[in-house]
Amino acid sequence: MESKLMNVRCDNCGAEYRISSRGEMICRFCGSKIYLTDRDFSSYKNTRDEMLLSDRFTNDELESDGDILGLWQSSSPVNFTTLTGANVSFDSFYSVLLDHKEVYIGSNKIAAVFSDKRDARIFCDSLAQIMYPSADIKDLSRYLPNITYKADLDDGRFLMLISKAENIYPLFLFSDLKATTVAWMISRFENLGCLLEFNDMDIDSISIEEIYINPKTHELFILDGWENAAKTSRRNYLKDIRRISLSVMDRSSAPELCIKFLEGAPAMTAYDDFKNWDDVIMNGFNGHNFHKFNT
Repeated sequence: MESKLMNVRCDNCGAEYRISSRGEMICRFCGSKIYLTDRDFSSYKNTRDEMLLSDRFTNDELESDGDILGLWQSSSPVNFTTLTGANVSFDSFYSVLLDHKEVYIGSNKIAAVFSDKRDARIFCDSLAQIMYPSADIKDLSRYLPNITYKADLDDGRFLMLISKAENIYPLFLFSDLKATTVAWMISRFENLGCLLEFNDMDIDSISIEEIYINPKTHELFILDGWENAAKTSRRNYLKDIRRISLSVMDRSSAPELCIKFLEGAPAMTAYDDFKNWDDVIMNGFNGHNFHKFNT
């Protein structure tokens, strides 16, 4: 008989909880947690073992869902030669040419090639300076770049490789997304805005090319652009949240409160801005309800 606890739903967003080996029930979508004790399990024979043995409910090592949208179909090889003569190559599916760097996007990595090594140094230093609050239950570092390789190239440029899962795609591939989908992205944006506020940091300008998403979970990642970050009291990112969200959203699907928020001026702090956004979620979207991504 299937356990009665196998389909416990998150009170926050309605998604299905997954269990970790520590016995925590973790919502993969919004990050909320509940804790179950042996007493909680006592009425359900074999429930703990059933849940821990089932891959579907193991949250410790979530496997990639693969190319869930089928966007990693046509690629071109890219090759780099380092100053020491080493060859770095991989398949690139999309590329972005910016003023000061080139970005090549593979299925499981991003290659950022900087014209000036100083920009790469600022990128790395900005990430190294970030401190996380003790109550960081959402593990916000997962939504920032994980640099796996750095090297000087033989042509004077500088190469940086950033890891990503196969089911994470550049946001610029999407448009006319339902407001209920973009709402989840804005919430993660606001989370990361609070992290920047916590660190007295700002990113001078976040572009859509620097944002990536997991369409299945609606998770948003800022995997590029950190060479534009600096310690400052400015909060340009709060304007960027609005600008980028409006650029990918089907405005006709958005409640009036959502449009008013995105077209309005940011609050004085990221914390207050997030509070204002939560009011939009509760009063404009009728709460934290998870919706499937539309493509």
